[in-house]
Amino acid sequence: MLVTNEITQMAKAIVTQLPILNGIASSDEHQQALILLEELLEHYDENLIIIEALSNVIARYEDESAEFDVFNKRQIAINSEIAMLKVLIDQNLNNTNQI
Repeated sequence: MLVTNEITQMAKAIVTQLPILNGIASSDEHQQALILLEELLEHYDENLIIIEALSNVIARYEDESAEFDVFNKRQIAINSEIAMLKVLIDQNLNNTNQI
């Protein structure tokens, strides 16, 4: 089994190669992270650990960035039950032409 020191060294090597895992500081870095995430998803099983780490970094940026304040406040205000009903109604209306 790997010891803590070896794991720490591997983590440092990963962050050295992918410094964005330390956090996103700008809209440009956010866009780059989204593009990278999309590419990593093409080989999901092989990239699962990095996908999860990068997803957390992206989520943290989107939760904390002023750029997303309006969106985040609107999401909090949405009644999830009503939103779900609207989605279901829209799906049913869009599928009524298919017989």
